[in-house]
Amino acid sequence: MNNNSIATFVVDWGTSNFRLFGLDSNGALIDTIEAPLGLLQIKEGKFAEALEPKLKAMTSSYHHIPVLMAGMVGSASGWKEVPYVAAPASVSDVAHNAVRFELPWGALARILPGVSYRSAELYCDVMRGEEVQVFGLPLLTDSNNMRVVLPGTHSKHVDIKSGAISSFSTYFTGELYALLSHYSSVKPPLPAQEVINEGAFIKGVKRTAEGALLNDIFSARALRLFGELADHEVADYLSGILIGNELHSSTQRNIYLVGGKALCARYELAARELQIETYTFSGNNCFLNGIARIIKEIENEQ
Repeated sequence: MNNNSIATFVVDWGTSNFRLFGLDSNGALIDTIEAPLGLLQIKEGKFAEALEPKLKAMTSSYHHIPVLMAGMVGSASGWKEVPYVAAPASVSDVAHNAVRFELPWGALARILPGVSYRSAELYCDVMRGEEVQVFGLPLLTDSNNMRVVLPGTHSKHVDIKSGAISSFSTYFTGELYALLSHYSSVKPPLPAQEVINEGAFIKGVKRTAEGALLNDIFSARALRLFGELADHEVADYLSGILIGNELHSSTQRNIYLVGGKALCARYELAARELQIETYTFSGNNCFLNGIARIIKEIENEQ
């Protein structure tokens, strides 16, 4: 394919997935390629060999187009380890601490750093990739001060103050749900359906009112044994327990959700039950807006 107007390649490279965006000189999206080409699929550190065919598939004129990468590709298990930027962290901090290097075919590459946070001796946290989405959100709203929730395998709750990441916390919600669903005694007898069983889900959210998560999880088994939870309801009941528990920890009554439509719908449902007002934004849109801000910062330093 020949996309001759592409001026920058942007790669969102995580543990399991790979997304390539081709942007023009104004930051407009020209093309996208998604592939199950996460870090786990890269053997013997052959990142360049994995990347080049994807760039070539987007345009044959890829050789001198710069590549900007974000996500776990900058971790210790990624292409090059990029040190975290400590919060409070601005767009400028992240852009100016990217690691630069030349690709085998001569193009310039940058890998963005993640963000770290420490509030006390025994509390610290990290993120890689989500910071780009967070930085894109203010362009879609009228505020530079907000609580952002990014649902996922490891959900993030991020506080933005004056447009910078001031603090954040990570929740094991998605990974715990996967573990419970496949390897536990409360494993749902039937998989979760595409359409949420709202009754079962809300039942799980309500169960979290007392804050006894471990007891709440076991209730999925007990209620099923007593016939108060049908086989097809268990998965959504567990989902409600975990998401409800996560949102109970929020001290904010207004949150901005950033992510995929299906998962954000569950958070919207739980938040409504907990009387938390939500404003939902596409994760892809936020990512591209965040990248646009970062590219502008990089151009300003040159």
